[in-house]
Amino acid sequence: MILAHIRCTPPETVTTFGLGAAVAVLIARPWRKATAVRVRQRWLLAGVLAVAVTAAGCGGGSSSPSSSSAGKRPTTSARIQITSPTPNEVTGPDVTVKVNLIGGTVVQRTTGKLTPTEGHVHLVLDGKLVSMAYTTEQQIHGVAPGPHSIEAEFVAVDHQPFVNRPKAAVLFEVKAP
Repeated sequence: MILAHIRCTPPETVTTFGLGAAVAVLIARPWRKATAVRVRQRWLLAGVLAVAVTAAGCGGGSSSPSSSSAGKRPTTSARIQITSPTPNEVTGPDVTVKVNLIGGTVVQRTTGKLTPTEGHVHLVLDGKLVSMAYTTEQQIHGVAPGPHSIEAEFVAVDHQPFVNRPKAAVLFEVKAP
């Protein structure tokens, strides 16, 4: 899941925890009469729910090995351009996506030291990740007729984004055969 890689800033963590705590309190209903044991159980449930919502919302549950690596994400000076399809181009259902990567190199490896100039290309069609390409040209087969958007992002070798996220996007149309 792509969202599992999100990390919250401290203010976002506080806000997420606050919202989770508010929902948990509403669920626990501490204003209702109950025994002392039942009240403690309700507050414990409220606390557990607040922590769980914060962990889930801020990426604490990610199981990706690279997301637990220490250190900061690199910034890259690389730029990416989509050269095919061109803006407003009409294509067939098999779309060839070509990108021009300036100041970076597409590499096959997915482990090792992160560098600002090495990575690969993620392609997103209509908001859905469709390819993690290790070349600057990729085929997408069977695209439905109609208008579409394609986005290309140059990401680090560990599949995670650079701090400045070099991206390019194009709108195009697929004509029915």
